[in-house]
Amino acid sequence: MLKSLLNIFTPNGVVANIPFVINYIILRIAGIFVNYTGLYITFNDLNNIPIFRIFSFILFILNILILLFIVFNYKRRLLDITGNIIFSVTIAILFSVILDLFILLVYYKPILMLIEMIVFPLVIAILPSKTTNKKEYWNTFFSRLKSFFRNPITIIVIIMIIIDFGLIKFSKYKNNKISKILPTEAMEKLSVNPLSSYSGKTKDAILTMRKNYVKSSIFYSENYNPSEDIFGQIVDKKPWWGIEHITCTDKNIDLKKRGEGLSEESRYLNNPNLLVGVQMSKSYINNENLRDFCKDKALWFIPEQMFYDKDNKLIIVKYKSSTNMTVRMNKKRIEYLLVGLNARDFGYEWGYVSKSNNILFLPISLDIKMINEKPKKFLDFIHLGNACQVEGGCNNASPYQPEMTFYFKKLPADMTINLWKKKPIYKNQPADIYIKMIFE
Repeated sequence: MLKSLLNIFTPNGVVANIPFVINYIILRIAGIFVNYTGLYITFNDLNNIPIFRIFSFILFILNILILLFIVFNYKRRLLDITGNIIFSVTIAILFSVILDLFILLVYYKPILMLIEMIVFPLVIAILPSKTTNKKEYWNTFFSRLKSFFRNPITIIVIIMIIIDFGLIKFSKYKNNKISKILPTEAMEKLSVNPLSSYSGKTKDAILTMRKNYVKSSIFYSENYNPSEDIFGQIVDKKPWWGIEHITCTDKNIDLKKRGEGLSEESRYLNNPNLLVGVQMSKSYINNENLRDFCKDKALWFIPEQMFYDKDNKLIIVKYKSSTNMTVRMNKKRIEYLLVGLNARDFGYEWGYVSKSNNILFLPISLDIKMINEKPKKFLDFIHLGNACQVEGGCNNASPYQPEMTFYFKKLPADMTINLWKKKPIYKNQPADIYIKMIFE
């Protein structure tokens, strides 16, 4: 068996169906081991340790070698079937390297993995050699197939595949189940705390308020301290952008007034349970045609109610919807942004929209994968910025993350976000906690 495996590297020659299958199984098992070892190192941030960095490079080389083995295994089997070297090499590369990269980088679907990992190699294994008596081959095919499936190696691989696909299906089932949960009387009702005015206050005073609100949240622990990465850049006694000025700005208003009133960031800092919030990604110039739009408090996205389902680790946030959420400005939809200040502060840095209804995620360029396509990292923090245009700046949240943007197609709408503390290996991996937003 080892000799047959090593002979894959020879440029000429063929391989029969049974040795092909044995080679393929060995290579796929080796590939799974190498890939999962590499993923473990990556997702546990072990690459910062020199020895693991070297080990990762070795795994990368091994992965390439395994892929080459698979290509040569296919090529030799196809050569045994067709006798055509150009056809054999082309199909071998297409159904191993090209399809593998396509699934990984462009279009991940379980059905494509099934075709690549099982269907194609099975077809190649079944087809008779060019020199075989076709009639005799097919007459004895089923008896040979029966003995093949009785092989212990075959049984082990089938069990591994069933477990792998079973985990994926179970995760999707759990995500679908979570997304269908609605608030009930049995759930814990979470308080929605009022907003505050932070303008003119010191950083210590604001973070003391933050700590007090965290004490009454489901995330309280005695060791809690506001994250320096998120709140460390707050500047003492500076203005904070007022929530009454975030939807629309008035050309005639004194710019200093933008720092007056209730601070928009207080809807997050005062409500720690609101792990992920929503805000408009830009403000509009106030005019007579937008009078109702600019005064619409629903566009402030302050929750009306919040619930906690402890058994399912699910927070449900209900917002009041408004027809102004779906209006178009100059024929363009209004863009909204997911804000993960609280999620990041409590260590839930990764998010993925596993389910949504009447919500649209549109990438601004082809190289951007949206949060509903793959898990994304929240980068939110507060600093002294110039977006408010007040002299000296205002304390406000940054940055703008295009992968977190979305639009409302129509109302009512909802979305469920899976949150993790460490980067998940795959997007349907069970989350550490879930948050569901309902707009109705």
